[in-house]
Amino acid sequence: MNSSVVSHTPLVVRTSVGEDFELADGVVSAGEIEDLLEILGEERTEAEIANVLPVRAREHVRQLVECLAAHGIIRPAIRPTGKTGFEALLEIEDLSNHLLYETLYRNEFWTNCSKATNPGDVPESVVYGMVIENYHFLFRESYFDAPVLSYVPNTKVRLAMNEFFSEEYGHDELLLKALNRIGISRDDLAHTIPLPQTMALCNGLAYWAHNDPLFFFTTLGILEGKDIRQDSFLDAAFRIGIDPEFLRPVKAHSDINLQGEHGSLTRKIFSQIPVVDEETMKRMRTQTYLFVELYDAFYSAVWRHYSTAGEILRRVDHL
Repeated sequence: MNSSVVSHTPLVVRTSVGEDFELADGVVSAGEIEDLLEILGEERTEAEIANVLPVRAREHVRQLVECLAAHGIIRPAIRPTGKTGFEALLEIEDLSNHLLYETLYRNEFWTNCSKATNPGDVPESVVYGMVIENYHFLFRESYFDAPVLSYVPNTKVRLAMNEFFSEEYGHDELLLKALNRIGISRDDLAHTIPLPQTMALCNGLAYWAHNDPLFFFTTLGILEGKDIRQDSFLDAAFRIGIDPEFLRPVKAHSDINLQGEHGSLTRKIFSQIPVVDEETMKRMRTQTYLFVELYDAFYSAVWRHYSTAGEILRRVDHL
């Protein structure tokens, strides 16, 4: 439908551009046309239209449809080309998984965590630094989550994002509890700055959330651990004997993500996206490389800085 009925007697319809047409009796009566218009709110084939007018020859139906379309009262349904949202996501996931195994899972942070079994295999300062940088990241989560909370194109996606945000909000406070255990206060953190790579990741996500929300949604599964059933970083920290009381709030944060199945959020979102066109797919493929590079740089920087840093906090007044 590309019009609305503004009068029944006589039958007058108004098109989307504001033109009014009176539809009078002919081979097809005005009443039959009105019945037909009622069902054209959704896409219909010519055969389905003929069923509404069963006594009319197919040629009359074709002429009627052509006439209505010529005057802009109805419009042809143009089927979008591209992939379904879920198909699009699976392709991006394949690409991101390949890139992650080529880069992130081979960097110093993750290789050392995966091999760690004894105290000293991963320096305590790296464990504390990882929590500090995660605190900075979560403290700024509204930078990149807030722009998509009002996602207009799809109500179910908007509701899913709002549900996720309500569960995520305040997780920085859990990490603050852990840092309090080693003598780092909220005020201390307020006078520090995150590593440049942490801010680069935050800024990249914020840019995509504002300007390309569909691609931003593809990053959530990776950020929330879509393929993990346990936190490898936490496992390593427990194995090397980090204070369990320090790790308890960190584990609480991880457990909320795992039990809330936050890693499956991206798939939930893309199952509601009807189609992704090829131009968008090209853009998302290209940006996946940049996102994985930023994510890899984040973890690599945590290892490089905190494994050698004399002062664990990057205080503004000391820089």
